[in-house]
Amino acid sequence: MKINKIIIISLILIIGLTFISSISAQDSNDLNLTDENEDIIEINDDSKLTTDESDCCDEETGPQTYYVAPDPDNPNQVQKPTVQPIIDKANPGDTIVLNGTFVHCHFMINKTLTIIATPGTSVGVCPHHTHMMKYGEGPADNGIFYISPKANGTVLSGFSFTNDYYYIANNVYNPFGVYVDADDVLLENLTFNWVGVNQETSKYDPNDFLFNAIVLNNTQNTTIKNIVIGNVNSFIKSINATNINANSVEMVENKVKELVSTTIVSSSLNIKASDNGNLQFTLKDTNNKPIPNKNVVIILDGQSRSLTTDNVGIINLPVKYSTSGTHYATLVFAGDDDYKSTFSSVQIAVSKKSSSLKAPKATLKVKKAKTVKITLKSGNKVISGKKVSLKVNGKTFSAKTNSKGVASIKVKVTKKGTFKYTVKFAGDNVYNSASKTGKIIVKK
Repeated sequence: MKINKIIIISLILIIGLTFISSISAQDSNDLNLTDENEDIIEINDDSKLTTDESDCCDEETGPQTYYVAPDPDNPNQVQKPTVQPIIDKANPGDTIVLNGTFVHCHFMINKTLTIIATPGTSVGVCPHHTHMMKYGEGPADNGIFYISPKANGTVLSGFSFTNDYYYIANNVYNPFGVYVDADDVLLENLTFNWVGVNQETSKYDPNDFLFNAIVLNNTQNTTIKNIVIGNVNSFIKSINATNINANSVEMVENKVKELVSTTIVSSSLNIKASDNGNLQFTLKDTNNKPIPNKNVVIILDGQSRSLTTDNVGIINLPVKYSTSGTHYATLVFAGDDDYKSTFSSVQIAVSKKSSSLKAPKATLKVKKAKTVKITLKSGNKVISGKKVSLKVNGKTFSAKTNSKGVASIKVKVTKKGTFKYTVKFAGDNVYNSASKTGKIIVKK
């Protein structure tokens, strides 16, 4: 369901008043955080919902909006679920607004929904249960939102993702914030910050827990915008995903310890269509010293890949485009135990190649067809397979260039004289247009 800005602002004001006494962050005892033996609660069919039209009428029509807060005595979404029952009962196209601090979350979205968080709302990953354990489908790992293939067009907005209670994990997991199996999904205004596992209280090495912010699995047309990223293992993990549109990403400081700041140095690339190009960038620290042997994720044309800096901190990425256009590469260094994360973007401008025509003088006889040969080139290279037209005495003739760049155009003029002709190449996504004039002498 699409909501314009005015409606969203109104909702936030109403919810801010309605949930003024919502739960704030508490310690593990206050939040009833359990150990590895906590039970998964089954949801009864008579779960009650609160909608914005509950006093209106008995028969509801059209999309509904639901407002959800944690249980005031226990925000644990495994023990006292308040969000998943609403997701299960809502209809496609409905809107769900969350307000408060939700912990031990793993939500299954299996229909098209708009799920919005009010300012300050956070969702924490469950340290004990995977999506497979609870729902029998989805990724076999810990995580917060799983958007299934049935939820094409879903919108997720405004959430802060945390892992504050991973010190009570009973195993080593690599949790995710959002796992997308659907197409045409919008993820916006989200904050992902993996704060690390306290080594003094956890029996596991904190480096064993790697937080993946967003996982895209065989998806198409995912829009990701206005994102704040902390110390994550992967900003976007792409598994055969296409058409990823990511912009407005901000990196925040790592909260585990003081780390060295980093930057990615790169320059815009200008190349010609069908020519080979090289996108080069360097990972450096605050002292302008190159950082070698670090993985950097490059998101380009809907695909993400991880490359490693060489011994002087440089990565070279060969690029080639068959047609003209403008492309943008997103470069993300997620940070590690020694260095802070950083983010950069660079433009790749692919321009058309020049073209030229050679138009020789030709001699014909009245009403006798003769072949006029026109050559099409780009610099010193011939251009094959392109249509060239010749106009003379009000008539137009055309032919395609052969492997040598020559178009053999048969021309016939019905009267004697000297005629000027114009030959043209219209151009395409690779080559600019070209035109040339020549003379045809027609004799009896």
